[in-house]
Amino acid sequence: MKSNKYTGELMRKGTHLIALVIPIGFILISRDIAIWLITIAASIALIHDFLRIYNKGFQKFIYALWGKMYRRWEIKRLGGSSYILIGAALALFLFDPAVAALGMVYIIIGDTAAVFVGKMWGRHTIYARCNPDNTFRRKTLEGSCAFCISASIAGLFIPGIPLIWKLVGALIASFVELLSFFIDDNFSVPIITGVIIQLAIYGKLMPYLWF
Repeated sequence: MKSNKYTGELMRKGTHLIALVIPIGFILISRDIAIWLITIAASIALIHDFLRIYNKGFQKFIYALWGKMYRRWEIKRLGGSSYILIGAALALFLFDPAVAALGMVYIIIGDTAAVFVGKMWGRHTIYARCNPDNTFRRKTLEGSCAFCISASIAGLFIPGIPLIWKLVGALIASFVELLSFFIDDNFSVPIITGVIIQLAIYGKLMPYLWF
């Protein structure tokens, strides 16, 4: 029974971890190529979600294929993949590639750790929020600590960022994730954290084509 309970979350976070190709790509390939690839990916995700929400035939097909990956409150709204790809595209448009990669690593690794630690060992509730479908999401101290620790470790592998800002960034990202009441954290974490780190290191944003 316990394995069935976590099947959907395991599938969801498995694909979440596959998204590590995004920050790796930001570091290894040119910004020109990366920004077009991530923009195309975000556009495909948006089209997928709009069809899933508004086209009953496509919706039936998708939910039969991998419906367990969607949380109930996402049935009539964008899924996490759209938010994370839009966030990644905007981050690469505005920030130095290393800063954009750092923000993506925070949300991919940190959020994965937070979900499982919070669900399995979370005992100290920080707050519980009601979703549109009347289910509740619970934020726990254990989950937030797992986010911060795992994000700090993952950030060490991103080159080109001073160590102090990798650690400070992980702490900021954990607070942004905790306080993302109305904006999906897949979008808010890389963008808000990225803005702070970008300004701290470079003193300005670096929009694409102005870089």
